[in-house]
Amino acid sequence: MIGNNMKRILAFFQPWLHFRPSDIERWPLIILLLIGLWLLPRQEKIWSQEQSFVVKKIDLTQYSTVASIAQDPESKQLAIGFYNCNLIFLDANLNLDQEKKVFLRDCKRFFRARYGQLGALPFVVSSLYTGSSVLRNSSENFDIPLHKAAVTDSLIVKDYLLSSSDDGSVTISRLLSLSPPKVNTIKLYQSIGVARNLAFVNTPDPDVGKVAVSYDTGEITIFDIDRNAGSNPIESTTFKDINSRINTFQFTRDGSKLLIGYFTGELVELDLTNGAHRTLFKVNSWLNSLDINGQNLVAIADDQGFVRIISLTTGKVVEEHQISSTGINAVIFTDYQTILAADASGMVYQGKLASSS
Repeated sequence: MIGNNMKRILAFFQPWLHFRPSDIERWPLIILLLIGLWLLPRQEKIWSQEQSFVVKKIDLTQYSTVASIAQDPESKQLAIGFYNCNLIFLDANLNLDQEKKVFLRDCKRFFRARYGQLGALPFVVSSLYTGSSVLRNSSENFDIPLHKAAVTDSLIVKDYLLSSSDDGSVTISRLLSLSPPKVNTIKLYQSIGVARNLAFVNTPDPDVGKVAVSYDTGEITIFDIDRNAGSNPIESTTFKDINSRINTFQFTRDGSKLLIGYFTGELVELDLTNGAHRTLFKVNSWLNSLDINGQNLVAIADDQGFVRIISLTTGKVVEEHQISSTGINAVIFTDYQTILAADASGMVYQGKLASSS
């Protein structure tokens, strides 16, 4: 049975199906019709390209494998760190700033960069294999030795420098001097395995921040940090839901939950108020990176080149894009609708979410 739409199309073409060569007045219309039909597939292709998730690519493959991406919340500047110790800066429009390209000497391997402030002074904090955190302002690097093993992550909280290490330790340091480097460091926590990542969120109390450390055993331990944390004992709470290495994790905006990405592919939501957890999604690869925006959407990146957008409200995947043939090592929201992702080859992709997301 022919549908109504098909009947209307056939009715439209019916007058032209039995034309004669002598019907010369019909030829211009026929020619226009054929040209339109020839152009139609090309128009669809152009529309498809305009609707593509990836709207811009930046080739940074000369710097090797990307380790992390961070964004300054004020200037929107981006710091992209590479395993081979290069630190590359992009402005808010994703233009490469050649003057701010930095090679971190004697680092052996770079793990992560973060933005932070000591007092009113902004810094980029880099974590290095050599056991140091490097603080960089607009013109100088300050190498701060903190661990005998690799520093896997470091961040600034309430004017303290926190760091995690390959040896399973987490330290908290008061910076007494940058040049020469002088710190008062105490061990905050010690556990079995590699202390791989740190996560931070503000609490309703402006003087207190919440910090979590994750381990390759699947352990997560959480602390409250205030300005007296360096001198007072700090209580901690520990969770362990899946016996797998945690590759990436982050607090939700209100600090009530953690989103956790595992080496075994699970994306887990952990409720810190009651300890309940649920698996939101699982991939057939390992999850490398995640980020959360202010609209309850989480972006996850995996080792098969996929970026997926998942609603924390519904628990459903709202977008899924394979943007690379190699693993995606880092992903962040630069605003509610825009994502920046980098793959293992050094390609950086800017993606735009569909408006319906």
